[in-house]
Amino acid sequence: LDRLDDAPQRMALLRSLVQMLLELAHASNGAYADAASSFRRGGGAAATAAANVSGVNMPVYERDFEEAFLGESQDFYRVESTSRLSHGISSETTNSSGNSSSSLSAAANNDDDEDGKPAAKYSAMEYVHRAQSRLQEERVRASTLDLPASTRAALLRIVETELIERHARTLVEMEGSGFASILKVVASSPAIGSVAAASGPGGGVGSSRMMMPAGGDSSESSVVIDHERIKDLASMYELFSRVPSSVNHLRDALSERIKIDGRALVKDQENNVAPPAAFVKGILAMRERFHAVVTDAMKGEKKAQKRMKESFEDFLNADARAANCLAVYVDELLRVGLRGADERKVSMELDRVIVIFRYLSDKDVFEAYYKNHLAKRLLGNKSGSEEAERAMVSLLKAECGYQFTSKLEGMFNDMRISKETAEKYRSHKKSLNNTVSNDSRDAENGGKPVDVEVSVLTTGYWPSQNVAPCILPPAVKAAMDRFQKYYLNTYTGRKLSWQTSTGSAEIRATFHPQKGSSKPRRHDLSVTTYQMCILVLFNTRDTLTLKQIRDETNIPEEELRRHLVSLCTPKHRILRKGSKGKGISGDDDTFTYNADYTSKMTRVKVPMVSMRDASSASSGGAKGAGSASAAGGASKSAGLVDGSASVPLSVEEDRRHLLEAAIVRIMKARKVLNHNDLVAEVTRQLSGRFVPPPQFVKKRVESLIEREYLERDEADRRVYRYMA
Repeated sequence: LDRLDDAPQRMALLRSLVQMLLELAHASNGAYADAASSFRRGGGAAATAAANVSGVNMPVYERDFEEAFLGESQDFYRVESTSRLSHGISSETTNSSGNSSSSLSAAANNDDDEDGKPAAKYSAMEYVHRAQSRLQEERVRASTLDLPASTRAALLRIVETELIERHARTLVEMEGSGFASILKVVASSPAIGSVAAASGPGGGVGSSRMMMPAGGDSSESSVVIDHERIKDLASMYELFSRVPSSVNHLRDALSERIKIDGRALVKDQENNVAPPAAFVKGILAMRERFHAVVTDAMKGEKKAQKRMKESFEDFLNADARAANCLAVYVDELLRVGLRGADERKVSMELDRVIVIFRYLSDKDVFEAYYKNHLAKRLLGNKSGSEEAERAMVSLLKAECGYQFTSKLEGMFNDMRISKETAEKYRSHKKSLNNTVSNDSRDAENGGKPVDVEVSVLTTGYWPSQNVAPCILPPAVKAAMDRFQKYYLNTYTGRKLSWQTSTGSAEIRATFHPQKGSSKPRRHDLSVTTYQMCILVLFNTRDTLTLKQIRDETNIPEEELRRHLVSLCTPKHRILRKGSKGKGISGDDDTFTYNADYTSKMTRVKVPMVSMRDASSASSGGAKGAGSASAAGGASKSAGLVDGSASVPLSVEEDRRHLLEAAIVRIMKARKVLNHNDLVAEVTRQLSGRFVPPPQFVKKRVESLIEREYLERDEADRRVYRYMA
């Protein structure tokens, strides 16, 4: 064989030798006579059938050829694979036994020299493509030699073990070109046309790769996905899938990459490096990239999908931060992000939000923040699209059921009824114009009644607001009294409780004429109810202290400071603050009406500063970010602070009630149940809203035992009985 230079001649001679060995092995067995004849004629079907006949001994073929052939093949591939993945091993070391190898090994050694590249410098992807070539060569060679089916199967198992299974972890972890390194490049997705870090087929480290937005269309998504790298990952997955146990290494690398990138985003949020909306955008981009990896590179494998889901859940549910941030992102999306968007874009963006929502275990935390932001949008008329608002509620309803969205739908219903009530009240006022005299309190408003628009809200649907009403200007109070009288006469059996912390107002302010002009300057100021109460005080006095304003308005301290600072900003300096700096020094700090205030706009909207900005330089200021709206006090009173990682107090209280109700409901149906089964059933029933820790369940059980809803079994203290 060594003296034959022509490969076809060498293969033909090998085939003849194999046929001869099989013929000798089966010569004494009549069942194999036809097989030997078939081998002489060049056929292989009969030989394959003969090789599969059970109970027949093949000592000559197995002992003198198959064992040596498989052993030599295993040695060859073990040395070759090790040399390609390990530095410092000479490419000439191809046979550890020191004996002359089979013709198969000789052919393989010749292939090693064709690329002209030292084996020790092979990257992971070059190794993968080389291994795929070796597997294909063995299949062709086995077919050409007409090897029996048992030999073919054993040979392929050896090649897969030596080339794949033994080096699976190395191929995943190889620095610069392994599966984990390529995955890191895909996850980071640098700018289009930039130089990527991982190597690809036929290219070394640092080869340039072009990237495309997700879906191949920039209108679909702004997330850039490196599809060329995903093809590399697909090649490695295809190779590893030949040995199912090796795919676990790929899944582990995928999971670890997701957790590392996710925890980095969480850390940025903890350190206030990025706002909540940016945190969610990062999660959405991560999810799209890793979804592309699982779908395209890993063929949508169910186990890989499960690992990806578990990995996202791992870092998203470390605390309540993710649920909070997602609600802030949705608020931003529904206020401005989807304004003017068509139905297709609205559906696509909301579907992306729901994908992240599914990962959350604290869905009740999301609901609390979402309801709070929805209230601000509805009351402040800040929704970009009512259709988008209702579409979001519909998606939440489909995901979590009617109970989850019943209050949200009630809020929309309240706004609809409020509009109808406002129309009826306007008609009522028109009918009374000639018969009702002006209230004396309207004198402050030039004798004209204040036009008031009231939103009547159902207490159980809207976020709880334990804020005492402030002291309103007499003219405004008169208008509210007139509405209340009309409403209670129209709808009997109801009670109105005014929420002045969430209102807004339009004020026409008159300022001194500019130099050279005798005409006063007028601006229509769009302000909150609190700001209105503050500004009206300056109709009779030019300067007031913080203590005087507090006493005359009864506005809560933190909100008072926040609203005063908002009226003293450089852009909207309607009042001048006596102390220097951004903060308010104390009760004696003065505020003076700024007669020289000017603006290019006739109608001026005075924006609110955040709670953090208002209190950062003030003594006794509250910590935590507030939303720039008139309902900031509601957020604080409800324990809802944007960006907070803790579960709000209101949500914790709701959880206690829900958990106790679930325990009583289960025990009433079961009568007797042991502790572990009760915890499992409670968790199953409440998992749609939150996942109660076992310690929390135990505390509520103890509370129910104290109140005699349950009792412990005398024989087994871990068994509970329902008390009727």
